[in-house]
Amino acid sequence: MSAPPERVVRAVRWLYFRWPDAWRRVAVLDGGLEKALLQLQPLGGFLLPRVLVASTALEGWSAVFDGDARGQGVRGLSVRLARALRVPGYFVAAAPPALDPEHFPGFRQFYVLGPQTGRDHVRAVWVGEEEDVGRWHFGTDGEVQPYEDVEAYRRRRRTDRFTERMLVDYAAAVGLRPWEDSFYRPPFHLITSLRPGRDRFQRTLAQVRTEMKLDE
Repeated sequence: MSAPPERVVRAVRWLYFRWPDAWRRVAVLDGGLEKALLQLQPLGGFLLPRVLVASTALEGWSAVFDGDARGQGVRGLSVRLARALRVPGYFVAAAPPALDPEHFPGFRQFYVLGPQTGRDHVRAVWVGEEEDVGRWHFGTDGEVQPYEDVEAYRRRRRTDRFTERMLVDYAAAVGLRPWEDSFYRPPFHLITSLRPGRDRFQRTLAQVRTEMKLDE
């Protein structure tokens, strides 16, 4: 998100101000990224009472994380932030192929966000597993960006049309290194609800890793 952390934090609180008991406490955390991310626990499904905002090595840009156990919850928040702040942004996310697609389908997603109204994104490229089936689907939408490998989109296998390497390369082309800890800088701002809602999908990070079979 092309805005400093303090501005992003204010926007997050403003976006959820309609619920008086939500998104009211902000804690400033020191230390590294891993320590800060662990504060997002318990991870959830649909009710997300925690958001983490970090500075980045890209001057003037902030990163936003939330406690969605499936790794995609922050996309909707990022879209709303780009509109509210009237700034460009990106949503970058990936999850490995799942042995149980019904609960944790694999995916790779790259979204270019902007302040324009009427659309959620400027550009979107994604590949993901279909829930309950395990087959993969691929899609694009919006204005093609100059760094895209459009020839790859014609490959026979859908999973080859948008690979992990391509996702990393697209992010690097716009100055992002989302999978490198050194890209994120303290302090980290943790926004929490004063009255977290009950969420039957709540999990610890260890539980999610076990369910996704990442430790096998």
